[in-house]
Amino acid sequence: MMPIFLRYDSLIIARLSSMFFSIVGRLFSSLIAVAVSILFCGASLAAWTGDVPKGHGTEPRETLGLPLDDWLETPPAAGAPRLQLAFEDSITGAVVKQLQRGAAECNRLEPVYRIDCLRRVYAQAAGATGNRRDYAGANSALRSLARQLNGIVRQNLDRKAEKAKIGRNSYRAVTREALRKANSLAAQAIQETRTKLLRSAGNSRKRKVHYTSIANAVNSTKKILRS
Repeated sequence: MMPIFLRYDSLIIARLSSMFFSIVGRLFSSLIAVAVSILFCGASLAAWTGDVPKGHGTEPRETLGLPLDDWLETPPAAGAPRLQLAFEDSITGAVVKQLQRGAAECNRLEPVYRIDCLRRVYAQAAGATGNRRDYAGANSALRSLARQLNGIVRQNLDRKAEKAKIGRNSYRAVTREALRKANSLAAQAIQETRTKLLRSAGNSRKRKVHYTSIANAVNSTKKILRS
């Protein structure tokens, strides 16, 4: 027969083994249950958030001064302005004054130099618009006029005449023989630019007010070509 103490040891070992495997089994089952719960909660949260319609919830409706939808939806095309620019009396006034003062300065020169002088005046007046989008039509018309006058001077240039100077600016002369024809072409270009500016105003009442002021100032400069 097996000694009594050996039987007790075997019984104790068996019970300890049973308790150990029971604890391990429970612990393993608990870990599996926690993992399953986490996966289930994550899937439920994803499904719930995916079903929430846009524009609902407690999020702010504006971000940095712009509607939230502007940030959530497809962004605007490159170069598209977010703000509608408005005309300003100060800018229109600066363009008009540049034209008036420039024409008065050109009038101090001999007639053969005045077309080239007006060319510079129109180019500078275009720069006074600051390349703003609301003055794009005026800017384009003034620069185009400056190029036309440059072409007239080049075609009728008096290569023997010295350049006239006022301050740091110097001006080319057209030949005296071609002066009448050159003045006529320049006056025609100025008149066409005035018409172009008035048409550029379109149906906008505010644009028409500002473009009309610029157009009239441009047209007034051609009077120095008659003297």
